[in-house]
Amino acid sequence: MIDVAKVLKPQGLKGEIKVQCFTFDMDFWKNLREIYIDNVLYEIENVRFYKSFGYIKLTQINSQEEAQALRNKLLRVKKEDLKLKKDEFLISDLVSCQVFDEKGNFVGSIESVEKYGSADIINILLGGARNSFPFIQGLFIETDFINKKIIVNREKLDEVLV
Repeated sequence: MIDVAKVLKPQGLKGEIKVQCFTFDMDFWKNLREIYIDNVLYEIENVRFYKSFGYIKLTQINSQEEAQALRNKLLRVKKEDLKLKKDEFLISDLVSCQVFDEKGNFVGSIESVEKYGSADIINILLGGARNSFPFIQGLFIETDFINKKIIVNREKLDEVLV
């Protein structure tokens, strides 16, 4: 299961919840029909956004009191239900992958990913040293998350590696 949002508080009297979204991909939320909270399946009736928050109406939640019971709970989806676009990855899939260039030279192991507005920053470890690079389109040539291996374009990597 993948966490996609956290319930902050009830919104209004009819059971809508205010959530902190972990993704603001409108296509993701527009196509989402169901969500899990504490391993209980809920149907999504409506999703809207205002400023940096999401507001979700779940079919089974119809009062402020029922919504209050969900405060601080995580909204989750099954990983296999996610429809990722090309060049779109889950952070949990990236972390601990071994990175190689197209000639097979070891670049490093992905330690973490930091989320920023303009680009996500990927932190890699190589020989005890930490290096970073922004995730830019066309950088990853091949991804094999089963074997935790990523092949990158060395020329592009050298342009952005810090």
